Amino acid sequence: MTPHRTGSDLAKVIPLFGRRGSRNTWDFADVVEPAVQSPVVQVSPHAIELAPPDAEEELSALTASKPIAQLRSLLGWLDRSRPIAGRGVPRPGSVSELAKAVGVELDMRASRSRSMLEVPGLMTLWDAAKAAGLIELTSTTAVPGPHAHEFAHALPSGLASHRTALSHIIRRHFFTEDPLRPSPAVDVVAGQIVLAAMTDTPRTRLPAVGPAAAGDLYEHIEALILRGMLDQFIADGWLVCDDKYIVPQPFRPAVLDAMKSLPYYQTGDANR
Repeated sequence: MTPHRTGSDLAKVIPLFGRRGSRNTWDFADVVEPAVQSPVVQVSPHAIELAPPDAEEELSALTASKPIAQLRSLLGWLDRSRPIAGRGVPRPGSVSELAKAVGVELDMRASRSRSMLEVPGLMTLWDAAKAAGLIELTSTTAVPGPHAHEFAHALPSGLASHRTALSHIIRRHFFTEDPLRPSPAVDVVAGQIVLAAMTDTPRTRLPAVGPAAAGDLYEHIEALILRGMLDQFIADGWLVCDDKYIVPQPFRPAVLDAMKSLPYYQTGDANR
């Protein structure tokens, strides 16, 4: 494998993505060390102990994050109620309107979809709103839920709903049914980087992914997905990176809740 394709460090981690037959979390993590330029410890979310953040600082940070802002926009779009289809999502005619309201770009396939169930970006927000009690569904309509008012106005009593909502959204990044994701390796490695970002041994920023060389398209795609996931977390506001990946203190309760809920951290051997 030629280092010029992805940079000498990232190139060393690419063999990880060829382990399609392996299902053990730590099989993936063992190969991360050369790429992140620091020793890899098998980090479990259950071993991380957090100092409780200041409630006001936590609420302020959560409120400023992109996903929470999108959920506030969703509540604005919902207003007093919106009609829903039989499977509990907005009717097809409302999908583009909701996407515009919350700032989700629809590709050509999504814009032609016959149900919001086929638009993952919107479904993640919709499901998070339900999980956090921001919306409730009747047989024909979606209406504001019990926590909608405190969430929309960022009231101190809404801290728990903010945390629940963001945790749900983060979890979806690591537990996807995206058919374009060839293996679970990316989820596991990204998760280890996020977990380390809440410890004293955070990982060094991964180098940029260069052009693909002949014969390594699969590995190149995996490297792009991994880097893309981390960049998305940074854009969402709950991960930062100057030289090393860090989850700021106010976000850690929500992030840790999300990581603890992943199936491969709920078993004794961390198998998926």
